[in-house]
Amino acid sequence: MKTSPFLLVVTAGVILGMTGCTHKPYHPTKPDRLWASDHADCEMSVRAEIRDEPPATYDAYDEMKLIKACMKAKGWRWERTSWFKPRKASDE
Repeated sequence: MKTSPFLLVVTAGVILGMTGCTHKPYHPTKPDRLWASDHADCEMSVRAEIRDEPPATYDAYDEMKLIKACMKAKGWRWERTSWFKPRKASDE
C-alpha cells in the first residue's frame, strides 16, 4: 500500500492541532491575558541568568525547562480545556 506524503503531513497536522488544543495555562488569581507578560518576564530572567553564568552543557531544551519552572513558581498551571474535561454527573 502506497502512502501519500500529503496525507501524512495532513494527519500529523491534525494530531498536533488536537493535542495542542487540549490544555491551556491557568492561574487561580490572574487573568489569562497576563500569561504572555509573565512568560516574557521569565524568558528575560532565564536568558540573563544564562548569559551571566553559562552552563557547560546548555541547549534550548534546558532554557524551556527553566522558563517552565519560572512560570510554575509564578503560580501558572496547565489544565484541560473545557472540550476535553470529563463530564460531571450534573452536566448530563
